[in-house]
Amino acid sequence: MSKVALSDDLNNYNSKALIRAKVKELFSEFSAKIFGLVDEASTIDSKKFEALSGFSSNFYSEYCSQLKAIFESPTGIGKRANKQMYLIYNGNHYILTQQGLTDKAPIIISTFSGTIPIKESVHDVEKACLKLRFQQ
Repeated sequence: MSKVALSDDLNNYNSKALIRAKVKELFSEFSAKIFGLVDEASTIDSKKFEALSGFSSNFYSEYCSQLKAIFESPTGIGKRANKQMYLIYNGNHYILTQQGLTDKAPIIISTFSGTIPIKESVHDVEKACLKLRFQQ
């Protein structure tokens, strides 16, 4: 298991607003937890997150939603959000893949060892964590 300690009382949060606020407050801790689990399992989704971490899958879903929002630029008319996003965390590469067209579609985060397409950006999760910490 990942060494990052998230409080067991997180599972007492059951409203979407409380979960959103807690994920934003503990974004760095959730990043370490989630990417630690991805390193162990090579691929993770909300159900696997819940099984491996013991925390509600709602936290994973909210984390992925916030992560995507940080890196996606505002889309113009007729453009849709990226279905795949290349990430780097602690020097390791990952790929975030949304499994459908809607915002509610399942999201998978996997380790990535292939060649990143030239037109794709690699988003630094650690920098995003720092940025959020300074905004709070």
